[in-house]
Amino acid sequence: MKTKDLLEQFEKTYRDEKLKEAEALHNAIAGLLSEHKAEIQTVLYVLDMVRFELLEERYRSLFAADAKPGEMRDGAPQ
Repeated sequence: MKTKDLLEQFEKTYRDEKLKEAEALHNAIAGLLSEHKAEIQTVLYVLDMVRFELLEERYRSLFAADAKPGEMRDGAPQ
C-alpha cells in the first residue's frame, strides 16, 4: 500500500470516528432535551452558556500560562 493511500485511509477512519462521536453526542443531547421538554429559547440559551463555558476554559488554558521563550504572544515573540 502506498503512503498516500495509507494516509487517505487514516483520514477516512478518523473522519468516520468523529462522525460516530458527533452522532452519539447529538442523540444524547436530543434525548435529554426531549425529556425536559424545554422551550426553544431556553434550549438555545443553555447551549450558548455551555459554549461560553467551554470556550472560556480553552482560552484560559491557552493564554494563562507564561509565554515560553520564542513563543508568540500579542503578535510578537517573547
